Amino acid sequence: MDGGEIAWDDESRFDDARSPASTAPHTEDVFTGRVAAFEEQRELRSWTADVYRVEVVSVLRGDVRGTVRVTYAPEDEPRPRLVDGETYVFATRAWPDTVKDGHAQLFKGEMKPLDDAQLTVWKKAVALPMAPR
Repeated sequence: MDGGEIAWDDESRFDDARSPASTAPHTEDVFTGRVAAFEEQRELRSWTADVYRVEVVSVLRGDVRGTVRVTYAPEDEPRPRLVDGETYVFATRAWPDTVKDGHAQLFKGEMKPLDDAQLTVWKKAVALPMAPR
């Protein structure tokens, strides 16, 4: 596997994929972004993923900039949708083809619009050591 490919089994090694502190060490990018639009729902590596167009607002880790695609595969049913115009924290790893597939959302916790408390938690989380790859 080259450095850009996502090893999906990595998620199984998270202590808690619903925790910023456990998720952040496995990410390439952590950023706040405003959802510009829901683009589609499609199968991606045998998962049903929602694809969003997201405008990057600020970067806590990584070098993501501009407008990116984010794939989000929530485990909850009914599937919660991110709200157009709202800003969220995204903790991602790039797919091999970022133009087509974008960045995979690794955080599996509840996605709520950004507030100061969340931002503080994520800033502490990205300060933790990176997990070995």
